[in-house]
Amino acid sequence: MDLLLIGMSRFAQRRVLPAAAAMPGITTIDIASAHADPAALAPLPKVSRVHRDWRTALDTTPPALVYVSLVNSQHAAAVRHALNAGHHVVVDKPALPDPDTARELVDLARARSRVLAEAVCYSFHPMFAEARALTERTGGDITKAVAVFTPPVPRDDFRFDRARGGGAFADTGPYLASLGRVLWQAEPEQLNVLVGERTDDGLETAYSVLAGYPGGRTAVGHFGFTTVYQNTLRLLGESCAIDIERPFSLPPDLTPALRVQTKDQQYVHRMEPADSMRLFLDRVLAAAESGSREFDDALLSDARTLGRLTAAGEGTR
Repeated sequence: MDLLLIGMSRFAQRRVLPAAAAMPGITTIDIASAHADPAALAPLPKVSRVHRDWRTALDTTPPALVYVSLVNSQHAAAVRHALNAGHHVVVDKPALPDPDTARELVDLARARSRVLAEAVCYSFHPMFAEARALTERTGGDITKAVAVFTPPVPRDDFRFDRARGGGAFADTGPYLASLGRVLWQAEPEQLNVLVGERTDDGLETAYSVLAGYPGGRTAVGHFGFTTVYQNTLRLLGESCAIDIERPFSLPPDLTPALRVQTKDQQYVHRMEPADSMRLFLDRVLAAAESGSREFDDALLSDARTLGRLTAAGEGTR
C-alpha cells in the first residue's frame, strides 16, 4: 500500500518516515507539505512525490494509507477529507478535538469501510506485554501506575498556541487517557485534575492527575512542558513493582530495561530493541487488508477520557 504523509512535523520526520521506509507493506511514500524541500527529501527511501496542498493530494492520490501529522486544529478537517476520498487514515495524537467529532468520524470510517486509527503507538512496544507477564509470573496484578511525562517544547511551537490546538492536555493528555485502557482495558470512574501552570492567556502548560479505575486501580501522573525532561512509568502490584524506561517515546534503537522488584529480589530485565511505530503501522495495514475494526473502540475510549480530562482541568481555572 502507498503512504501519503500530510505534514512534516519533527515527529513524522523522526519516527514515521523511517518506520514506513523499512516496511515491506509500504510501497511508495508521497508527502504533502507546503514547507517540504523536494531536493532534501529525494534521497529518502521510497519517497516519490511532494505535494504543496494536502487537499489536492488527497483528491488526486489513489486510495492509500494517509498519515495526518498537522497541527492539532487541522486534524478533523484532514481526517474527514481523507475518509471521504476513500483513504485509510492514521492521525497523530490527539486525533480529534472532542468525543462527538471522534464518534462522527469513526462512524464515517465504518460507513466507508476504512481504517481510522490514532497514533498512540507507545503501547505497541513489547515491553508493556512483558511487564504484564512479569507481574503475572509473581502471582500478582498491576493495580497502581505512577507516570511522569514532561517532554521539552520550544516556546515558538504551536503547542503554546490555543488557536492551533495547543496546550498540555492536547499534547500529553492522550498518554494519560490511554494508560488505563492499555493496562486494564478500562476508562476511569473518577478523574481529578490540578492545573499547575498556565500561559498569560490561560492555556495549561502543566497538570497533575489522579484517576480511579474499576477494582480499586489507580493512576497518578504529572504531565506538561515546564520542568526538566522526564519520561517514567512505575507499575505497582501486591507482589511486584516495575519501572519502565522511557515508556511513552522509546527510540527504536534503544535496548529497553525493566527494573523489577519483587518481595525477595531486585533485577533488571533487558529486552531487544523494537520500533513501536512500525509495529503499530503493521497492525494498521493488517486491519486495512482484513477489514478489522480493532482501532475504533480505542480511539473512542481515549477521546472520551481526554474530553473528561480537559473538562476537569478547565473547571479548575
